[in-house]
Amino acid sequence: MKASTHYSKGAVLVLSFLLAFLMLMPVNTVYAASSYTVTGTETSDELTKVIDGTTVDASGNPYDEIIFPAGTYTFNMTSPVHIRRTVIIKADAGAQVTLNGGDFRGYANSNITFTGTGRFLLMNPNTYGIWSNDASAVFNFDNTNFTIDGAPGFGFYALLGGNTTNIKGGTFTIRNCAQNGNEGGLELDGGALNISDGAQVTFENNGNGTFGDMYMNGQMTVSGVNTKLTINESRGGTTGYAMVIPSSGHLTVDGATVEINTTAAPRGINAAGNANEVIKLINGAKLNVKASSGVARSGIRRAKIVVDQNSSLNVEGYAYALDGSILVANDVAHVTLKGTTSDNGSAVGFTGGTNGSIIMGGSVLENAATHIVNGVEEAITTNTAVETKPVNAAGEELTRFDITGIANGTINIASDPDNPSHPGYTYRVGEVHDGTAYVWAPAVKINFWENKNALDNNDANKIVKALTTIRGNTVGLVNGVLPSAPPAPTGKVFSHWIDSETGQKYDENTALTKPITNVYPEYKDAPVNPPAKSPVKDGNKVKPNTGDNSPMALYVVILTSTMLAFTLGIRLRRKS
Repeated sequence: MKASTHYSKGAVLVLSFLLAFLMLMPVNTVYAASSYTVTGTETSDELTKVIDGTTVDASGNPYDEIIFPAGTYTFNMTSPVHIRRTVIIKADAGAQVTLNGGDFRGYANSNITFTGTGRFLLMNPNTYGIWSNDASAVFNFDNTNFTIDGAPGFGFYALLGGNTTNIKGGTFTIRNCAQNGNEGGLELDGGALNISDGAQVTFENNGNGTFGDMYMNGQMTVSGVNTKLTINESRGGTTGYAMVIPSSGHLTVDGATVEINTTAAPRGINAAGNANEVIKLINGAKLNVKASSGVARSGIRRAKIVVDQNSSLNVEGYAYALDGSILVANDVAHVTLKGTTSDNGSAVGFTGGTNGSIIMGGSVLENAATHIVNGVEEAITTNTAVETKPVNAAGEELTRFDITGIANGTINIASDPDNPSHPGYTYRVGEVHDGTAYVWAPAVKINFWENKNALDNNDANKIVKALTTIRGNTVGLVNGVLPSAPPAPTGKVFSHWIDSETGQKYDENTALTKPITNVYPEYKDAPVNPPAKSPVKDGNKVKPNTGDNSPMALYVVILTSTMLAFTLGIRLRRKS
């Protein structure tokens, strides 16, 4: 009991000592976040020192947050703002902050956030608008409005491993940068650029083409149904690009929209190679690449593009919509490729890449030499045919079927009966093109022969009609119509079509799986009409059926005479 009491007194003494020590400590040894409110009377050097942390608060600590209240602020910056710490720079609603000259430079472990519903404008920075030299640097643009205009070099330059940049909501614009030399709007040499939460990002009129308006050598993700990135190229010259994706670059568009418009450059997107996935569209994403003028050589060059999960890709206005690129269309993809020379090919002497398409679902509008319309093979006359015939995941060559009335439908494709390495699969269609789904699938054909003899002699001139459908399906799926039966021999009428290989009956409900099915007509005897019934004869005379009562009158006369004779006989007996 005494020991316990002694221990309790000791604890009280320790706690009392600690409390007294804390009471004696200077206030500034206990850190509390602080903010600095800009008045507009500061010089540019004073503002720079507040932001970079040289100027400290009353506690001796750098200000955590610099706030611009509503109002107009213009600072002529004489040197870059070097940031090696975490800091928030906020423009309140109604604040317009213009920084002429200077730029923001982030170093190792820096974390810089621009926020607030006001507006920031970096006008004519000395070198770069935003710059970093360490992969650990972080820039956040959080639901604010930020513009970089007129930088002599890149508007945004993240070298030596890049950085992490997050643009969340609001607007972000880089324009009129790198008007001389070969730099551009943005270069991210590693790291990640994340655009989300409805942000509206625009790059326009930057560079002379070598690095494009955007040079993305890092991981770029654009996400959110209301999020949009727009690149308006106008200075690409004869060899430039709107967007460059080098060997370590990757673009994922997740439910958002990316639009690339070129008016000068020969290429919309230029990538380093198509061996690996470079561009991925998921969750209803949209990527539109369009040339309205200029050299317009290649829409997307040397890339592997995956269109999945109800996403869409549209490339038009270029000689080669896809140039040395590989398209992979899955699920209910919606793809429109409109080249003036080829929808998917490789420009000789320029691309250095293979080309082709792997199509497993969706409506994919790219032209081959022929297509199937209502079950009949027809030539496509646009002269923009793909150079390599599309295939499925198993490597089977595919045929384009133009089918109406199948939006949001499903097609079951049967396995190849002649090749076990070609399994069956389900092909899904979502949104279509103006009422028509452009479906790419393994084709099977059926020949309707005039007669069995023509088939046996392989007399192709006597094929009544040839129809093509998707393996495992009827010709009706592709709106094919069976031919009328050939003229029947004398005394015969058409019965049905016969499969020459199986001997079984074929009709419009028969699913086709063999590469080629040959059918010929089967006939049966024409029905013989039974002779009409002969009327009743009396000898050689036919009793006419006139409908009168002449026999009945005769019977009445005979009966009456008989009764009179009988009555007369009875009277004569009585007299005698």
